[in-house]
Amino acid sequence: MHARIALACGILWCQAAAAEPLYLCKAYSGGLFWSSAHCSTRQATIDRIVEVPEGLPFEQQVLLGNQAAAEGARLAARPPAQPNQPAPRAARQRGDDECARLEAHIARLDAAARQPQSAAVQDKLAERRRSARSRQFELRCK
Repeated sequence: MHARIALACGILWCQAAAAEPLYLCKAYSGGLFWSSAHCSTRQATIDRIVEVPEGLPFEQQVLLGNQAAAEGARLAARPPAQPNQPAPRAARQRGDDECARLEAHIARLDAAARQPQSAAVQDKLAERRRSARSRQFELRCK
């Protein structure tokens, strides 16, 4: 009896381990369809390949393919945006302080850029100004 169960389990395991490709094809006209044959034989391009167990009816393979495609789309999707929560007061104050310092720094850079400078110095000033403006944008300064 145990030998039959072990033999049956061994056969089922072998069948479950064997897999074959199922192709999600995109027709040249734009439609999508599943195929057990390579998409190029059906005048289509491959959109996705899913490994499905051999021996299953095609309809069940398609169900597994749709599940795999849905899971792939779920994993590829961006996580839902978190609502903007107000920053704690201390963090907001530090951000305001940094915004004020950045504004003063940019004013000094602008004053220096108005003075006669070599091209290399003007380039460095412009790069520092861009960097400070980028930081202001990150902080969402007013």
